[in-house]
Amino acid sequence: ALAVPMELPEPAIPNPSPNPTPRWIYTDRDDYRWQLFLGVSFERFRSSIYSASAVGTDTSLTYFLNDWLGAEGQVATFFAPQILEHEHIKLVNYGVGPRITWRRPRWEPWFHGIFGGTHALPQTALSGQNGFAIQLGGGADYRLAPRLSLRLELDYVRTRLFNQWQDNGQGDLGLVFHF
Repeated sequence: ALAVPMELPEPAIPNPSPNPTPRWIYTDRDDYRWQLFLGVSFERFRSSIYSASAVGTDTSLTYFLNDWLGAEGQVATFFAPQILEHEHIKLVNYGVGPRITWRRPRWEPWFHGIFGGTHALPQTALSGQNGFAIQLGGGADYRLAPRLSLRLELDYVRTRLFNQWQDNGQGDLGLVFHF
């Protein structure tokens, strides 16, 4: 009798599992480390020299170090109607600081503290145009799409201009881009 060689079945090679989608930060949701906010801003500026209700723009950029702590940089500009002959109020507030966030799937409430400076026009005879600024407040972002949110923000703004402190309020509404 003749022996017929039998082929042994080849062992099944498991298919490698697909690579998981990378997570940019470690949180409850797949998210991105960067947030860019572009919004419309309102500030009520009050001082002993002049006071005004000013409208402008607010831009902030936040980098998240983990799922609840971010480093934020912010610049806000404000313009108000004529207060003196041919003089309009122009304000710029700028600074950096921490952002503490509770990142949820749809809502993202947060608090921040921004420390920096302010620049005001018109200049007065009492002092220069530059001063110190502290901004404390918070808000909430509502996720419209994976890379887009709507933001509402309210802040207390304390500035040092004209050799005195000013206590002001600021509100912002705009869009947040996640990347």
